[in-house]
Amino acid sequence: MPEPQEAVAALSRHAGWRDFFVPSAQAAEFRDATYYLRRDGTLVFSEGYYHQAEKPAPERKLISHIVYVPLRGGDAPPEYTLKTVFGQRYENITKAIMATEPLDRFYPLQFQRYLELDPAQASVPRPVYARYKAMVPVAELLGAFPTRHSLRAILSRADRDPAAESIRAVTSQTARLLGIPEDRFGITGSLSLGCYSDPHDLDFVIHGSAAEVREMVDFMYSLTDREEKRRVFEFGKFWPIRFWDYHGADRFMVCPFFSYLDPAEAPLRDFDCEELGEVEFGARIADALHNAFNPTILGVEETDSRGPGAGDFSRIVLYHGGERGDWREGARVRGKGTRCLIRTYRQEGEKRLEREKFTAVVINNLAQVFPAEGGA
Repeated sequence: MPEPQEAVAALSRHAGWRDFFVPSAQAAEFRDATYYLRRDGTLVFSEGYYHQAEKPAPERKLISHIVYVPLRGGDAPPEYTLKTVFGQRYENITKAIMATEPLDRFYPLQFQRYLELDPAQASVPRPVYARYKAMVPVAELLGAFPTRHSLRAILSRADRDPAAESIRAVTSQTARLLGIPEDRFGITGSLSLGCYSDPHDLDFVIHGSAAEVREMVDFMYSLTDREEKRRVFEFGKFWPIRFWDYHGADRFMVCPFFSYLDPAEAPLRDFDCEELGEVEFGARIADALHNAFNPTILGVEETDSRGPGAGDFSRIVLYHGGERGDWREGARVRGKGTRCLIRTYRQEGEKRLEREKFTAVVINNLAQVFPAEGGA
């Protein structure tokens, strides 16, 4: 891997760098689904809204995934994992795992790569919800690629760049389809890093209230339920809120992420989590208001649980982004996870005040929840 200073300096010399990158001092608070540049040149992807804001700055960690690492001389990863980011060759270390391994192995195997790349991760205490994530020191982050900022940078080139014009057209088309203003859209994934010359997957980040997002998700369900040509099957599963869209002769996969317009609406923006024990469980989903966000939070009823942590619980928390929108109200589900006591907080001046306390089954991996017989 290139020396860290060399890797970062090479990125910053690229002509498009300043259009996309926002230094840490100017970046807004940490949000889900955003890329951050670390001092060593790696690019990490934030998960969720809680990033230890209650801790002193030198102790804070960004809960994230390490995705892109500078390509080292002598390395020969599969070609499909390589990406040129602002003129520099990078490897997407998650891509080969996702292409070759079963769903429930994605995150554990990715975490093993994190430990190889950053051995210091092994000594960082991890709560259950971050078991397979990188805990990156906030002090090591140089800046971000905010999703709305990156999309604006791409769209500003639409009059002279055919790829940017295609993204502009699909953005406008999707906004009309969902009935929301275009300025509520951002972009994540490699496009947010300026890699948009051959866009096939559009990882839109759509901002709204939980109620607005619920309406959009219900519309997406109706779209993929009704039109077979819109349905997306990838990595061995059906994604009910991803859909194919068309612009001229081109087909684009719209992969929506949703972001709270007001981060204060995020139920787990600030919280503590006490582990009570492993469980196998069954439940019926009674409230799916937050089912399309990361973390995915499902209110449940008619619950049962077995195992060391057995007891009542009122929610299922899927603390990963891989099942956003998968679970609908009325569905009966079964699965396994960790029963936890969760306390959420609000900030009033310098005080961190408890807002809510509840028990939940927390799930940190894919393919741990399944439809149960007799479900709706």
